[in-house]
Amino acid sequence: MMKRCFPVLLALLICAVCACAGAEAIVGRDITAEDITDFYYTVDASWYPPKYLRYRFFVEDGTRLFYHESRQGGGWPLTVEDIVCSGTVELTDEDWDTFVDCLRGGTVSARSGDILDGDAGPWTYLSWTGDNGDIQDFTFRSLSERAAFEDLCSRLAQDHVLTRFYYLRGGYMAPQSWEIVLRGGRWTISENDGEPRPFDADLADELQRIIAECDIDTWDGFRGSDSRVLDGESFVLSLRYADGSTVYASGENSFPKTYSEASDRIDALIERAEMRSLAGTYLYEGEGFGGDFTVTLNADGTYTFYEGMLSSYMGGGTWSVYYGTVYMDETNGFDLHFTFAVDGDELIYIGLNSDAFPYTDLPDRAGFARTEVPVDHPE
Repeated sequence: MMKRCFPVLLALLICAVCACAGAEAIVGRDITAEDITDFYYTVDASWYPPKYLRYRFFVEDGTRLFYHESRQGGGWPLTVEDIVCSGTVELTDEDWDTFVDCLRGGTVSARSGDILDGDAGPWTYLSWTGDNGDIQDFTFRSLSERAAFEDLCSRLAQDHVLTRFYYLRGGYMAPQSWEIVLRGGRWTISENDGEPRPFDADLADELQRIIAECDIDTWDGFRGSDSRVLDGESFVLSLRYADGSTVYASGENSFPKTYSEASDRIDALIERAEMRSLAGTYLYEGEGFGGDFTVTLNADGTYTFYEGMLSSYMGGGTWSVYYGTVYMDETNGFDLHFTFAVDGDELIYIGLNSDAFPYTDLPDRAGFARTEVPVDHPE
């Protein structure tokens, strides 16, 4: 019995040794479309500006998926904090077949390098069911197949561009909603179905990072409710992409797994957008202390006020905005707090919720009209 088994064992040993020594496999001959489980294409360059791009085709729970990621930043190496666009798309049979056609005739061999070696790439790795972990380094059959692959990835990534984001939160305060839309290459934001105003591209990039990092696409179809909670929170969220795909989720005292992190980050992002929109100098419509009384809100969260020519004091501190109300904390010398309601291009002083200014006796509901917008403001 041992003599009969020896040739078979020897053959298996020889195959294993050949594989470890750098054997090759050809897609379409040795590797079928059904064998492919994962494929990475990565470019990582220290050029100025640095460039990072990753495409991934993979199979998860029987579903064929495409992931794309691009990063931008002022330094190298670029990290996950520099992601400006990313997303996962479920592939059609036609898209998967096109992907496999691009790989057909390509060679898979033992790894000869690593993305950390310093070469820009592209680095291409293929995982397949017949692989023992050694034969993954992929080379396209020709430049034309590689170009066709890059065109396919570019199209799939472009189709998965976010074009509309809608978010509503309700709870102990009145419901508040925001709609962020891409129109004609420009982003806008509207609050509570109000007039759209500019929304900066860098904030739109950050929004898409939040969507990707918090797996918000996976919320699609979530309908949560917990009737045991008498006074809590509710939400509605919907996304639309350029390819027509959508995501819709809602909940009342019941939320997706990553909701807490996502809602905190979205709230902070929207607050920054509102602060940029409100940034500018506002002039009191009445008489100041021997001259113009102005309040200047800066987009970085700081502010100053100057009550007029007879005042030798310039106040200032930090400010925030929440539910259409501006809260200002004076920290330059006095421990004062001011509250203003936002009404279009005006700030309305809420005397009942504010301290008095040092030299000017403002009546309740006193108006400050915006007269100047920073040069770098999107408006």
